[in-house]
Amino acid sequence: MQLEGHVQDISLPEVFRLLKMSGKTGVLEVTYGKQRGEVCFRSGEIYHATSTANGSMLGERLVRAGKLRRSELAKILAEQSLCDPPRLLGSLLEEEGLVVREVLERLVREQIEDVVFSLFGWPTAEFSFSPGPEPAVCDILVSLDPEGVIIEGSRRVDEWAMIIERLGSLEKVPYLLTPTTAGMLTLQPHEWDTICFIDGRRDINTIMADSGFDRFRTAKVIFSLMNAGLVATRDPTLELLGQTSAIALRGPIDVYNLTFLNAACGSEVSSHLRLEEIEGEEVELHLSAGVREHDGQGLLIYAPESRMPKTIWRRMALETSGFVLLVNINSSDSVVVSRDDVALMTEIGDRPYVVATYASMADEKIEEHQVRELLELPGTVPVVHCGLRDPAAVDAVIGALLRLLP
Repeated sequence: MQLEGHVQDISLPEVFRLLKMSGKTGVLEVTYGKQRGEVCFRSGEIYHATSTANGSMLGERLVRAGKLRRSELAKILAEQSLCDPPRLLGSLLEEEGLVVREVLERLVREQIEDVVFSLFGWPTAEFSFSPGPEPAVCDILVSLDPEGVIIEGSRRVDEWAMIIERLGSLEKVPYLLTPTTAGMLTLQPHEWDTICFIDGRRDINTIMADSGFDRFRTAKVIFSLMNAGLVATRDPTLELLGQTSAIALRGPIDVYNLTFLNAACGSEVSSHLRLEEIEGEEVELHLSAGVREHDGQGLLIYAPESRMPKTIWRRMALETSGFVLLVNINSSDSVVVSRDDVALMTEIGDRPYVVATYASMADEKIEEHQVRELLELPGTVPVVHCGLRDPAAVDAVIGALLRLLP
């Protein structure tokens, strides 16, 4: 049976029904740009699904649920890589006695539902079914009727629209409210799990990434907590980019960039996750941002993670007033690492920047004249030594940059 095409011509629910009615065994591959998903069928029923767009697969779910140690997961994944023919992770975990079958069945079922929900959201996807051999019986933890999976996936698609309308955006930052009525507060375990990540600093996308919980359930929990008056949301700090003066921090070590940001903005630093498309591929970008007062207005200071692609840096530079390059001066080698940062500033060209030097080992540091030589800095670029946790030193760095702004 040759079955391939586009979801604009035949929807995935219809494909699922065809495979069920014909009792097929094999793998349905779905692609959307560079995203890829697989749904595995046995005699017309679904027993496994995976997707590059779905945050946490079975192993990570078990670790985050406290059902499996990370060291145990690493060991079983190594064993799985040697299996010939290939084996599914769940069956190996059960054989080793690491996780009871009841827990595995529940999480595999959830994973299938989460994957199908994500696939249903791909508007221009292509699909192709490849018949395959009968899977090993020991690999079958669940066998789901496609009709039930379709109903659940379609229900989630409809409910998702309502959830997003209430939340406003997954870029909003949720925070806890004090209950207005006295009495017993009863929450389900998965709601408590989500609340642990609501700290008033992380946006919803970041909560999903940090917790490992799937997008639908996390958003639904926050939606329910908002309706119960326990959670509210605020606009993301990063939304100010393009609306006010903005300074970007760039350095090779994320933890030191964040230390500088916290010293500059106090406790009002939030974490954000943005999805950007680069050459047809959806890429996750992690950024932290805060605001401090300057001339009676808010000054946005933000720090993207160091591995953010240069194409995004150049794009964001259009809405950025200037840059602070953080340079570690423990050794010549640590200074030279920042040459790429200086080269990027040269590429951007029309934005001022300052170099803020710091030493993570107090007894060793490279002098300013050596920093200038190693980085081949123009004489107009200020070099300011900075204790990353010292607000006064951080203020001096920001002040040096502000004096360069038009």
